[in-house]
Amino acid sequence: MKRLLSLATLATLAAFAAPSALVLALAACGGETDNLPPPPPPPPPAPTSLPAPAPTTVATTDADAGPPAAPAPPATLTEGTPSPDPAPPLPTVKILSPASNAVIKADKVGDTDIKLDVKNWQTATGSSHVHLILDNKPYKPIYDPKKPLKMSELLGGGTLDEGQHVLVAFPSRANHESVKTKGAITVMQFWVAKKGTATVDLKKPMLVYSRPKGEYKGDMANHVLVDFQLLNDTLGDGKDHVTIAVTGPGITDKLTGDVKKFGTPYYLDNLQDGEYTVKLDLLDKSGTAVPGPWNSTTRTIKVNHEAQADAMPGMNMGAPAAPASSAAPASSAAPANPK
Repeated sequence: MKRLLSLATLATLAAFAAPSALVLALAACGGETDNLPPPPPPPPPAPTSLPAPAPTTVATTDADAGPPAAPAPPATLTEGTPSPDPAPPLPTVKILSPASNAVIKADKVGDTDIKLDVKNWQTATGSSHVHLILDNKPYKPIYDPKKPLKMSELLGGGTLDEGQHVLVAFPSRANHESVKTKGAITVMQFWVAKKGTATVDLKKPMLVYSRPKGEYKGDMANHVLVDFQLLNDTLGDGKDHVTIAVTGPGITDKLTGDVKKFGTPYYLDNLQDGEYTVKLDLLDKSGTAVPGPWNSTTRTIKVNHEAQADAMPGMNMGAPAAPASSAAPASSAAPANPK
C-alpha cells in the first residue's frame, strides 16, 4: 500500500516538472523564441514642470497716452489803467509822532508811538487803508489809523541803528493801488541816539516801492499789481523814468517795463508757483541810476495757486473790496489782498 502512494506522488511531481524541463531543454538546444510576445513598453517619463512664460509687454504709443498737456501760458507784465482819482476833498496823510527830526534814545525806540493824521480817506478792515513804510522796508497796512501803534510793530523783532531813519505814509485802495494825488504822500525823518550825517536827502528824487510784496495765494496770485510812489521828481519822455524787471518761473530771461508816466499801474499775469524777483529802479534820461538809497529796490515774492488765500474780516476774497466813502473805487482789474 505504501509503495502505491509513493508511485502516485512521483507521477504527480513529474507531471508538473515536465513543461519546465521542456523549456529548459529547448533553450539549451537553441530552440526558437520568435513567437513569444514582446515585452511591455517602458512607462512614459514623469512630466517635468516648465518655467512660466515671461510676461509680454505691449508697446504704447503717444496716441495711446492721449494728447500732451498744453504748455503753461507765458508770464506777462502789462500796463494797466489807473483807478480814478478820489473826488475832492482830496485825501491827506500826516505823521504826528514821532516828531520831525526827533532824537529817540536807542532803548526807547521800540516803545515809541507812531501817530497818523488821515483826512478825507475812510479806512476799514479789508478795504481802503494806509501804507506805512520805515526805511524802505515792506510796508505795514494800517486799517485803523486811530489804533495805538508802536515802532516795534514795524521792526519785526529787530532794532534801529544809530543815525537817521525815514518814515513814509500814503493812502491806498483796497487792491493796494496807492493814491497819487497832491498831498497824499508824506515823508519825515527822525534820529536814533543822536543826529549825524543824513544818508537820505528828503528833498531829492525818491522812489518809494509799494507792490508787490509777500506771498500770493489762490486767487490773489492772479493779476499781481506793481505799484510805487514818487517824491520830488517828474517822469516823462526825455526825463527820469522807472524801470521794472521781473525774473522767476516761466520767464526765460526777464520781463521788463519802462514807466514814463507816474500813476500808471502795471500787472503781472500767468505767474507760476514759486519765487519771483521784482526790481524797481529810478533812472535819468540817459539811463543812469538817480542817486539815493531808495531809488533801487528789489523784492522777492512767492506764488502758490493751490494755497487758500488769507482771509480777513469784511473782505470778499477774489474780488475788489468795497471802496471806502470819499475814496476812489478800487480797480476791478486786481483782486483785493489783505496784506
